[in-house]
Amino acid sequence: MAFENFPEVWAALGRLYESIVEMQKQQAQAAARFDAKFDAMSERIDRLASSVETLTERVDRVVSTVATLAGTVGQMATMIDSHERRLERLEGQ
Repeated sequence: MAFENFPEVWAALGRLYESIVEMQKQQAQAAARFDAKFDAMSERIDRLASSVETLTERVDRVVSTVATLAGTVGQMATMIDSHERRLERLEGQ
């Protein structure tokens, strides 16, 4: 495309400039939207990590409680066996 005169060239450069300015504006808006979404996602990830940490602590407490309970049941089973043997000896006399 050849330009006939300087005003046509100047007008084309003006349109090019406006196009570049509009593109830069759209890029800035897209970057702002991305930053906002990224910040929101980061906040959600932080909350999720905190929830996972809380859940892990609770699971650890449950595991500890179950282990204590298993130990207590084992001790009671041993005590019951001992009492049953003593009872059998007393009944056998």
